Amino acid sequence: MSCPLSQGFVLDCKDAVGGIKSVRLASLADWEAQTPVYASGAVTVTPVGNAFWKYEQLKETSSLTETINSSAQNGTVYYTPEVVIVLSKLLAAKRNEIQLLAKNRLVAIIETNDETPTYWVVGCTTGLEVSAGTSATGTAYADLQGYSITLSGMEPASMFSISAADADGMTN
Repeated sequence: MSCPLSQGFVLDCKDAVGGIKSVRLASLADWEAQTPVYASGAVTVTPVGNAFWKYEQLKETSSLTETINSSAQNGTVYYTPEVVIVLSKLLAAKRNEIQLLAKNRLVAIIETNDETPTYWVVGCTTGLEVSAGTSATGTAYADLQGYSITLSGMEPASMFSISAADADGMTN
């Protein structure tokens, strides 16, 4: 079976910035209850309650990386999303919530730092899991006192874009 290419690309304007403004998290089961519809790299939902919780991020600390994994020998392709979340201050409430995150399969909606943010959903099919994390006080006064959490997954498709309205419509 042939997979023909469909378009080329020119250089874009230099108007994108790195980093994450916020991460919204929900359980995979709560995501599936939103009746997601996937088409052409985007997803739309029919919001059923506020399934997602918003985690605002410190500047220049958090990230989304998605790696393409391919096997020429087996003819397979899959994607491994990784989301790094940083939460400042060591607090019992944050500790308790992180323990709940670690026990779940999660879906994340990532809001970019762009002037007009874009939103991306990862973990749609099999979910993300807490794969690493630290709680630290730092050493110097300017060091982070707080948490760093890594969410990782394996997905059959690349991340999907979602509208700001749909992301907000599902958020507490």
